[in-house]
Amino acid sequence: GLYRYDKKSGERLYIKSHEPGDTAYRFDWDAPLLVSRHDNKRLYHAGNKVLRTDDQGSTWKEISPDLTRGVPQEMQRLMDRSWSIDELATKGSMAQITTLAESPLDENILFAGSGDGLLYYTWDGGGSWRQAQLDGLPEYARVHHIVASHHDKMAAYAACHNFFAGDFQPYLYKTTDGGQHWASINANLPEMGSTFTVGEDHLDAGLLFVGTMYGVYVSNTSDINWVKLKGGLPNAVAVMDLDLQREENDLVVSTFGRGVYILDDYSPLRHLTPKLMEQEAAILPIEDGVMFIEADPFGFPGVGFQGASYYIAPNPEVGATISYYVKEKPKSLKEQRREAEKELQKAGEEVQYPDYATLKKESDEEEPFLLFTISDGEGLIVRKIKQPLAEGVQRLVWDFRYSPVVPVSLKPFDPSVPWNSPDLGYMAPPGTYQVTLSKYENGEMKQLANPQSFVCRPLNLNSSPPESQQVLDAFNRKTATLARAVMAADAHRSHLEEQLPYLEQAILSVPFMEAQWFADFSKIKMQLKSVNEQLNGDPLRSRYEGQSRTSLKEKVELITTSLWTTTSGQTTTFERAYEEASDGFEGILSALSAIDEKIAQLEKALEKAGAPYTPGRFPVWEK
Repeated sequence: GLYRYDKKSGERLYIKSHEPGDTAYRFDWDAPLLVSRHDNKRLYHAGNKVLRTDDQGSTWKEISPDLTRGVPQEMQRLMDRSWSIDELATKGSMAQITTLAESPLDENILFAGSGDGLLYYTWDGGGSWRQAQLDGLPEYARVHHIVASHHDKMAAYAACHNFFAGDFQPYLYKTTDGGQHWASINANLPEMGSTFTVGEDHLDAGLLFVGTMYGVYVSNTSDINWVKLKGGLPNAVAVMDLDLQREENDLVVSTFGRGVYILDDYSPLRHLTPKLMEQEAAILPIEDGVMFIEADPFGFPGVGFQGASYYIAPNPEVGATISYYVKEKPKSLKEQRREAEKELQKAGEEVQYPDYATLKKESDEEEPFLLFTISDGEGLIVRKIKQPLAEGVQRLVWDFRYSPVVPVSLKPFDPSVPWNSPDLGYMAPPGTYQVTLSKYENGEMKQLANPQSFVCRPLNLNSSPPESQQVLDAFNRKTATLARAVMAADAHRSHLEEQLPYLEQAILSVPFMEAQWFADFSKIKMQLKSVNEQLNGDPLRSRYEGQSRTSLKEKVELITTSLWTTTSGQTTTFERAYEEASDGFEGILSALSAIDEKIAQLEKALEKAGAPYTPGRFPVWEK
């Protein structure tokens, strides 16, 4: 059926037309439906004839004769044989119009393709139709999809296939004279891979996409050179439909049985010219980064605790998307040796075993990598991001933030635990930034590409934005400096506490123990406990009184976990928390430094006495 849906009322009105005479329309199972780009009240629908309405489906009229071969009197040949009527689902199953296209530049130019191998065009809005000839297209091949060009009213593309006849070759065509002549643009497409759909970029006439039995291919050169587009799409999946979203430059891919995929912002493909691809590397033009904090409508990231049955596709990462091109990845010493050995094997020559020095050099070779350096408008470095060195077009997302100030941890973030959150730095202010690309290889850092500038701008959804972005940035900077020191001090305190059991055992292991060592050890233990209570609060008071005052570390975390996860300005509470924490931290840091020195002195005495090794102590030995 065909319905007109009222989004305001939620009502549906049946608007499908029926035939005026005795002969029924023959509609394909996914009969084409088209809303005119020239009049949003005009729709085109097609069975075996093209129908048009200019009043949103209230009134339909035929604007074409039957544009198919009609119901065959003899069974057509499929897979090199003819078939009985009892072996086919329906006698006229191919004799329907399967695709319609209207020129976005001229409302009178229309194209129609059928499931039984015919393609028609009209230049007068359907007043007269002419049949086109597509050289090389089998007689009953399906004209699956036609797209009219955004750039030339006389240009169009057609994706056809002969899948139902067991023929899996591509059949892709283009016309530049309004449909009179069609030339194959299969070019270097794989010989096995039916073509189902085609798309043309609205800004670059040379940028084309085609959906095939084995994925999506793209060409951005005038002489047509197809390259497989990967980016997370399954390697062997039939792509039945493409849609190019104009506002965000997204490519939407509909597959047969594997769901819908979206390539966010394919615009970098417009810049991949043959000249650029000869360069060693390049950073492609960067779209403005829109700054905002992603909401968690379920209280936690994703679907929260809704479970797997509540499906939501993940959103793109929030940040400035940096697309870049690398011509080739350098081969390692081992890869170079293996290639040379394979050539010898191919020539029937003996392969010599490499000597130890060669194998040692291969083993010690470092893996090269890429380093992206992001700087602000004054040239000050904001962030450095390491990426693996891979050839082709890649992309990374900078989250608008400085590096985290918490102690370095090599434990990977586990997003499967909903209340876990990654370590974040504070957000950089809106403005113009610059990114450079360098390669580290064989102990040397080399700049690969010219810097690329880009703009980061706020989405401005916050109802209470900061009064001054400069004041907020200054507050974030000094908070980050304090937070780094406080977190580091607490981590070092924890490290010293972990050393205590080892020190105690080492004292007991020395044959001639000095009585003062245990006294010193006890003082260190109590002093560390006092520092812990000042930094993290008194657990005993919290246990027996139910509440404890906000600790120094909690005051700092109050700012970093709240202010740094919003686009609001700092509050008076945050400013007071900073002042109190900064005033109290100096004494704590001094006390911790003194404890550190006392432990070092005790370790020195234990080393001199010949105590067993304890973590962090360097051994002394004299011959």
